[in-house]
Amino acid sequence: MTSMTSMRPLVARARARGRVSGRRVASRARADDRDGGSLLDAMEDACPVPRDQRPASQLAELRDGFVLSWPALGAGPYALRMGGLFGFLYAAVAYPIACGSYDPGTQFAETCVSALVGASGATAAMALNMYNGWSYVRDRLLSATVEYEETGWYDGQVYVKDPEMLARDRLLGTYTARPVVELLRKTLFACGATAMVSLVALKVIDAPSGSVRGEYGANMGYYSESSAARYEEDEDEDEDADVSTEAFNPSSTAPALED
Repeated sequence: MTSMTSMRPLVARARARGRVSGRRVASRARADDRDGGSLLDAMEDACPVPRDQRPASQLAELRDGFVLSWPALGAGPYALRMGGLFGFLYAAVAYPIACGSYDPGTQFAETCVSALVGASGATAAMALNMYNGWSYVRDRLLSATVEYEETGWYDGQVYVKDPEMLARDRLLGTYTARPVVELLRKTLFACGATAMVSLVALKVIDAPSGSVRGEYGANMGYYSESSAARYEEDEDEDEDADVSTEAFNPSSTAPALED
C-alpha cells in the first residue's frame, strides 16, 4: 500500500504532462489548419534530421532520378527500358568485345553467346545498383528510427520518428518502395539465370569435338596413353638417329693427335 501511495503523485504528474502535450499538439494543429498547413508539416519543420537525409526526401530523389526511377514507372515501362538497355549493351559493348575472342565468320554462334554473357552481366550490374538504392531507402522508411549526420561522419545521431511520421513512412515503404525492390530482385534473378545458361551453352559449343586427328591421334589437347607412347617412340627414334650419326663420324669424337 505504501508503494502504491508513493506512485500516485508520479502517475498524476505523467497524466498532467500528457494532457499538456496533447493540448500543445492540438493547438499547433489548429494553428496549422488556420495557416493552411498540417500537423505533419509542423513535425517535419521540427525534425532535426536534415531534409536530404530524411527517408521521404530520399524516396523522392529516387523517383526523380533518370535511371533509378525506372522501376517505379510500372512493370511494362520498366521492362521496355531494361530491354532497350540490354540491346544497347549487347550491340555496342558486348558483341565487339566478343569479336575479339571469336571469328564471327567461322564461329558466329560462339560470338553471339559470348556477347550474351557480357550483356547479361552488365545489365545485372545496373539492376544491382538500383536494387541497392531502393532497398536502402525501403529499410529507412520502415524503421522506427533514422540515423543521420549533423555535419559529418563524426557526429552521427539517431532520431526516433513521431507516430505520424512513422505511419507515413511505413505506408510509403510498404506500398511504394517494397514492390520496386521485389521487381528489381526478379530482374537480378533473370539476368543471373541468363548469364549461367549462356555460359553453359558456350562451354558446350566451344568444347573440342575430339574428332580431329593430328600427329598424335585423336583427342588433341587431352592426355592419352596412346599419344604419350607415340611421343616417347619419336624421342627414342631421335636419340637412335643421333647415336648412329656419331658412329658414322668418328672424327668428330676422336681426340686430336698431338704432334
